[in-house]
Amino acid sequence: MFYRLKKKQLHNLINDSVSASRDYGKEVCGLIVDTGYFLELIQVKNRIKRGGSFAFYVDEINRIERAASTLGYEIVGTFHSHPYYIAKPGESDLAAAEDNELMLIIDSLNKEAMLWKVKNKSAKKVKFQLI
Repeated sequence: MFYRLKKKQLHNLINDSVSASRDYGKEVCGLIVDTGYFLELIQVKNRIKRGGSFAFYVDEINRIERAASTLGYEIVGTFHSHPYYIAKPGESDLAAAEDNELMLIIDSLNKEAMLWKVKNKSAKKVKFQLI
């Protein structure tokens, strides 16, 4: 499967992750929504105030799920940044992931992002095209 991401949206998200990492290693996070044409990256508030971790606010996620469903879109994964690590899922990322979930990881140091497909608590890198 080949995925499409909006170039400007990913660029802005990488910039946000770099800024957050400068604030004691904080992370950005959000949901990946499949519109049927491209993957929309919906940034949400990080519930964790210390650096090096992220968690979602349940109410915020529920609102996004309802909106996506109303539009006929599907939430297919999550994204988050790594302030001091490569753009590859770590053990805790994989432990929390659901099977067949997409996971976009942003490396704040190198200003790059990689997309992964999670299956059986392991991740396989998948390609994406910027549009």
